[in-house]
Amino acid sequence: MKARALEVKECAWTSEECHLVDEMQGDIQRDNLCLPNLFKSRKVKPVVKTSTSLNHQVYYTARELLLEVFDRDAVQELIRRAACVKTGVPRPLPGQSKAQSPDLTEEEYAEALTWFSIVLQSGLSVEEDSSFRSALTQKLDGCQGVLKRNTIQTKVLSLTRLNNGEKLDILSAFSTHVARRYQALYTPGSHLTVKKCSLSYQNGLSTVRLALLCDLSSGFICNMYLYSPEQLQKQSSKPVVEQVVKHLLRPFCNHRHLVQLDSSAWMEGRLTDIFSGFGVNINFVPAVKRPIKSSSLSSFASSSPQHQRASETLAPHLLAHLQGWTGPALFPLADLKNSVVDMFLPGLWVTLHVICINTFVLHTLQIKGSGRQVHLTHFTRTLASQLVVESSITVPVLPRLNSCSYPETSLTKLPQQRTNTSGSSKVVEYKTRCSSSSVRHQSKSNNKPGVCGLDNSGNSCYLNAVLQCLCSTMPLVEHLLHHDTRKDLAKSKCRVVEVFVRLLEQMWMGSTSSCAPVEARAVLCSILPQFNNYSQQDAQELLLFLLNVVHDDLKKVAKRQMRSSLQNCATESTIVSHLFEGQLSYMTMCMHCDHQAHSRQSFTMLSLPIPSDMIKCSIQDCLSLFFEQTILTGGEQMLCSVCGQRRETAVLTCLEKPPEILTLHIKRFGCKGKNQVKLKTNVVFSMKLDLNPFVSSAVQSDSISSYNLYAVVNHIGHLNMGHYTALCLNAPAQTWHCFDDSMVREVQDSLVHSPNAYILFYSRRPFQKPNIQGI
Repeated sequence: MKARALEVKECAWTSEECHLVDEMQGDIQRDNLCLPNLFKSRKVKPVVKTSTSLNHQVYYTARELLLEVFDRDAVQELIRRAACVKTGVPRPLPGQSKAQSPDLTEEEYAEALTWFSIVLQSGLSVEEDSSFRSALTQKLDGCQGVLKRNTIQTKVLSLTRLNNGEKLDILSAFSTHVARRYQALYTPGSHLTVKKCSLSYQNGLSTVRLALLCDLSSGFICNMYLYSPEQLQKQSSKPVVEQVVKHLLRPFCNHRHLVQLDSSAWMEGRLTDIFSGFGVNINFVPAVKRPIKSSSLSSFASSSPQHQRASETLAPHLLAHLQGWTGPALFPLADLKNSVVDMFLPGLWVTLHVICINTFVLHTLQIKGSGRQVHLTHFTRTLASQLVVESSITVPVLPRLNSCSYPETSLTKLPQQRTNTSGSSKVVEYKTRCSSSSVRHQSKSNNKPGVCGLDNSGNSCYLNAVLQCLCSTMPLVEHLLHHDTRKDLAKSKCRVVEVFVRLLEQMWMGSTSSCAPVEARAVLCSILPQFNNYSQQDAQELLLFLLNVVHDDLKKVAKRQMRSSLQNCATESTIVSHLFEGQLSYMTMCMHCDHQAHSRQSFTMLSLPIPSDMIKCSIQDCLSLFFEQTILTGGEQMLCSVCGQRRETAVLTCLEKPPEILTLHIKRFGCKGKNQVKLKTNVVFSMKLDLNPFVSSAVQSDSISSYNLYAVVNHIGHLNMGHYTALCLNAPAQTWHCFDDSMVREVQDSLVHSPNAYILFYSRRPFQKPNIQGI
């Protein structure tokens, strides 16, 4: 392996990329080589808190922010196919290989960070400086021995023997993982730009191309796509530029972004027509002729008054990388002799460059106004050295930033950053210390009862999120963990509840930071075969099925207890029905004769519609829409018992019996035309909810219609590609925690609200410290 400067330069779209393919080749089932389903689940490292004596919010450090993206799961996915790169061994399916591949060890993850940090300590540059490129790799000479012994490097090198399609699959999955991480950390402004870049080193051009979607107000890279024009033309007859831009904009459709695009992709206006139905506006700008100097970037980013206001608050150096950058990368010696280089390693290293650049942008946005200005090269060198040398340096970066309204936060004076550019003397020391450091980083904070992560057993984030919310439902937990209940369960054949109780015992009385709900998943899949796969499933559907199964199991216990009694009706009530069951009343009125009829229906969850054509609404708006009076006409007319005919009927719905635990499902998956889509309306909800406007007048009372939020299931992503997390209130500590599979971090009350909310859990009575034996 030899280190060389990798140059990323903005370039124009070619005429071949902007035309239809005359003759289809290969498999036409796929539009492109992006495989979004490889990452339906993700894991986020827990955040290490700054000192509690500080007078401001708890922030990520720059090192922690980088590790949120370049985490164990990212490295695992990157190298998981390396073991299968042998003659005659077929490439495994993504879900199968991920489930069967061994977990990444602490040592391997430490090696990945070492490998990454050694190279990146040379820094990234946005200057046209030949001396920087020539001196870029000098510091790596003393580290070649360490790099040769690095098993991660060996596994990555084995992936270069795959064919181009497989290489693109891996690069697409890795870059998609990175982009999704950042999409959860940053909300872009309304003005974006698409950049196409070429990758080269030593006058050799890589066959892979890079497309970036950047926020013009900050320079943040919102999405990226590594592709080969030739490969895309084989897969689809659609123009390459259409496929690439569609991939970049997919997470941002229907947000009414104004997207700048090089006029070389004009296609006589066809691209504008194509994306008009995606809720984005395409604006073409002059074609790229030569790289724009950083000194002129302020005018480049100021094509509108909003851009002008944004650029005035940001230094030009923050946007300089939009035109390209130069950074270090490792390549096999054989590639240095070729004029056209392999696509895999350039694509991999440019993704790692993007991780550093975005960390730099978020850092700069946070310290805006503090008088401190750090350039990309110095920042990258310092950050890379911190991956090797454990540091207490605090570089405040908000967990989530909004480019349209940067929060002004008073920060304490930051200690001066140490820069270690040699790195080689610290590498061996790091390999012996990183394992224990990582363990401390993942250790369970204060060992709080009920605060326990759940390992992802193969795209099981939907199950983990639901289990975390039920684990935070105190009356249910108290009942199931009561010694009398456990004694009764032992005498009855209640397989699901027994397994669920064992899991609750681990989560509430165990000593580990996470546990694996493998047994619970296996039992559920045996009873509910529709969940017996590694596909993304609906958390709301699972919750309903799970409550029904637990309810049926507990009825067996009650039936056994009442076997000698004739009061069979008592067996129909369980802790599940007591807590979650409510009752709706319907009043129907014939519009012809005014005849009224009344009926009731039990429910365990209310599925609330979202008002149409709204970017933002409240949970009260959704409730009002659910309970509003409707008129049944046409084929929906009801038979009137008085008229003896079908008549137009008014239906009025109200809440007859509010449940103890109110579960609200926000119906985010709907239809637009013939297509199923996810509705991304920001539904604002509060910690307290008043149902009085919707409760029957016969039972209206503040004591039964006022609710407190205690858990949220969030869904990030799209209809067929996404990830579930949970936010839950821990009753003993009265603190909120974010559960992202096995990773757990404490969050402030103000951060509980999210535009990704999918299921809300409210309790009529505030939860207190649970009465559980053993806690």
